[in-house]
Amino acid sequence: MSRFCAKCGRLYNGSFPFIGNLCVKCYFEEYGILTVPKEITLHICPRCLSYRVRGKWITVERVYRVEDVIYNALREELEAKVKPSVEGFNIGVEIKIPKRISGNFLAVLEATTTVGDFSFSERQNIKVNIVYELCPVCFMKVSKSYKAIVQVRSVKTSLSRREGILIEGILREIGERNIVEIEKLKEGINIKTVDFTTARRIALKIKHRTGAQIHETHENVRRTREGKRTSKLIITVRLPEILEGDLVIFENELYKVFKISGTNVVLVSESTGEKRNVPVEVLWRGEIKRITSEYPTAKLLVVGVSDTVVYAIRVDKEYEMYEIPLTKIPYSVGVGEELRAIIINGKPYVLGKR
Repeated sequence: MSRFCAKCGRLYNGSFPFIGNLCVKCYFEEYGILTVPKEITLHICPRCLSYRVRGKWITVERVYRVEDVIYNALREELEAKVKPSVEGFNIGVEIKIPKRISGNFLAVLEATTTVGDFSFSERQNIKVNIVYELCPVCFMKVSKSYKAIVQVRSVKTSLSRREGILIEGILREIGERNIVEIEKLKEGINIKTVDFTTARRIALKIKHRTGAQIHETHENVRRTREGKRTSKLIITVRLPEILEGDLVIFENELYKVFKISGTNVVLVSESTGEKRNVPVEVLWRGEIKRITSEYPTAKLLVVGVSDTVVYAIRVDKEYEMYEIPLTKIPYSVGVGEELRAIIINGKPYVLGKR
């Protein structure tokens, strides 16, 4: 029995698709190429321009125009809600919105598809409503509420300027998106975050750069009506006294701290230039002593040199004589040259020539 289109009477010959009792042309004319909602609502944060799609807020990294954000939000909403009226065809879709948007507007969705030698297209108008509401992150920032706090402290009574600059650099790398507030206190820095993940990320990054100690506690622990456990996370990050670039004494040798990680400290000998790896725990066991201003620079005059020892007199104070092994001086010296050194417990450590 012959098969024909119930609307136009086209006879089915196998080369032109039929859908049910209609040819594809009449089917698209009757039902359209796509099933499109007549109205759609977009939720956009007026503070950061993130938008909500399928219940999830999408962060916008770079924004040049609010229309770009609206277009992306609309496109993602339509991807979830627009369906082809029949499967199996390649359908091209284009969305058009006004160049300037100040409120609700009409968007135009154009769909095209080709079947054999025939092309089909359609245009559908979609009413777009825009609802501006604060996203959860911006709501927490505005209300000054937080879920976690990172308390950065030093073994000293307060953070030094160098420590403060280091922490500020780490926070710039992390980004301010999930940081509610940064409090600079006399005893240190408090960093309040919208979630546990950001707080732990900050703490671990500080530990990796400084060898800091981390301690976690929870407060205001309770359960919701649904039985879910909630609390505020408090992470204490304690910085060691020593930072990268410091001069230190370790096992009676003078070193510069080249690199600190979460597991190791890399020291460079001031006399030989050799690198040495030690566990980060030595920062906390008192085995490394930082050279501070309590050890002023001394001026030494070389008065003699042998095959193994340099003889030098301290000329800026007391004219004490020192015998310094040649292995502790990383360059050649001659009689009459002046050296810079620090004196610790009566022992000179040469820093360089004057």
